[in-house]
Amino acid sequence: MREITFAKSVLEATDQCLANDPSVYLMGLGVTDPKGVFGTTVGLEEKHGSQRVMDMPVAENGMTGIAIGSAIVGMRPILTHQRVDFMLLSLDQILNNAAKWHYMFGGKMKVPLVIRLIIGKGWGQGPQHSQSLQALFAHIPGLKVVMPTTP
Repeated sequence: MREITFAKSVLEATDQCLANDPSVYLMGLGVTDPKGVFGTTVGLEEKHGSQRVMDMPVAENGMTGIAIGSAIVGMRPILTHQRVDFMLLSLDQILNNAAKWHYMFGGKMKVPLVIRLIIGKGWGQGPQHSQSLQALFAHIPGLKVVMPTTP
């Protein structure tokens, strides 16, 4: 079995999603940066184009709302927030829109949205960059939380 880093596996999975489905696009703060969100988005803009790999301004609630809206009309966004902590700024969009939309319309509507977060990355991140809030999101009906557990 091949061993690769989490960052490399995220990069490869995102690349495969973009290659296999034209409705998939990637958006988020820093996704087009040369460092590629800790190596997880490096080269994706060059390979898939700026219409499908888009850097966004620092406006977490706005980004999340855009992703939810595009998912409702048939796109399949992958939204990257660089820190789970800042996802709290999007909680209104997640809780009141993304998580409930399916149920609000009797199961006839879906919100095919992936929100990718970084949790507690490395050293010296400070109190607003190192929380583990996955349990909070796991307790929101309508959301699915997926997280690797071993390297």
